[in-house]
Amino acid sequence: MNKSKLIGVGSSAPRTVLHIANRPPLDGFEHDINRPFQLTEAADIIQKTGNHWRKVFSILAKISFALFDTQCKTWQEYRDTKLLTEDGFEYICFSELKDTRSQLDLTKHTSVSITCGFNYAQTQLDTSSLVSHHNFEKLKWSEQHHCLVTPYFDWRQLNNEMLSIAINIIKSKLLIGDEPSHLA
Repeated sequence: MNKSKLIGVGSSAPRTVLHIANRPPLDGFEHDINRPFQLTEAADIIQKTGNHWRKVFSILAKISFALFDTQCKTWQEYRDTKLLTEDGFEYICFSELKDTRSQLDLTKHTSVSITCGFNYAQTQLDTSSLVSHHNFEKLKWSEQHHCLVTPYFDWRQLNNEMLSIAINIIKSKLLIGDEPSHLA
């Protein structure tokens, strides 16, 4: 079997894997890469690219901060110092979703995939098998891919109320005990 190359950035042992259709528009991202961020690289990308990647990184940081012991005082501190580093809990994947779980050696209940945006999700998985959350039609689960499909990571599309539900879904799939959620 010919596996395609894993392309993305983040921890080599992630608990969450974000699948997203685009990459930061910076040198170093135009080619296929597979590496963790360096300390403060997320903050540097935000400074250089503006609001779009601030939203994506902020929502991803809120998810990790709510779920894991980040050893940071705020989700903003986590975003700006540890997000997508080897000390972080996440990986952003630019590869096909079907190849990711085997290449990162991900197992059920230790990691969850998140596919960001429904148009992109339609290119990555069979959307007819998705199960919608009972209160939020825009949050959908794929048991086959152990993947949560969400609206694109933008405050208008994925507000704090919906993000809180998404975090609870991820928590239940990771079998994490009841811990306080830090979304403020």
